[in-house]
Amino acid sequence: MLHATPTKKGTGLALFGHADDLENLHETIHYLCDAPNGAADQHEHALSVAYEIRKAFERQRETRKSPSGTQFGTRFVWPHIIFYTSYLRQLAAYRPTNKEHQSNLARLEYCVESALVGYDPKVGSEVVSIYPSIGAVTPDFLDGYVTDVAYSYLYEGGSGKLRFRRLPALIRSMAQWSPEYLEYSAMLEREAKKHGCSPHELHDSREWPDIEW
Repeated sequence: MLHATPTKKGTGLALFGHADDLENLHETIHYLCDAPNGAADQHEHALSVAYEIRKAFERQRETRKSPSGTQFGTRFVWPHIIFYTSYLRQLAAYRPTNKEHQSNLARLEYCVESALVGYDPKVGSEVVSIYPSIGAVTPDFLDGYVTDVAYSYLYEGGSGKLRFRRLPALIRSMAQWSPEYLEYSAMLEREAKKHGCSPHELHDSREWPDIEW
């Protein structure tokens, strides 16, 4: 069984489960990210979620004792886990999936949604109502924008409940046709032309202070 709780300062969620539950979710994510049309690495950016889950069941993140035995976990920043929870559901619409795949996705969605509402019922419910469609992006989506939004959430506007109130607007901005994303995309296109490369080859060079969860 997977379960999640919001972190104390509203930075994100802590996802915990028994090793086999985490491994099953890990396998589902890899299955969905294996592009069926042969487009190598098309969904590679979504594997950052699988990476953290693998680190959890390999006992390299956090452990917790429970009545049913030792559980393992890891933490995710809100914009990151919210976007990729939606993105994985979108991928599942284009691949044959079995009941285990669907169960893993539903449990992840439940964990994210219950943790959002658990931290702030009003703001959390607003995010729950708007996030399912943000992962519906085209193959040319610049996934660096997810990182950019996560950085903004972490370091550019308060902490705790005050910061959490910014989350709905940030989540709306992650839709591929939002004004914020289009502005980001245009900026990367200009930078890529200067350097003679693809926008996908540009990377965030900012230093990230330690995250206060």
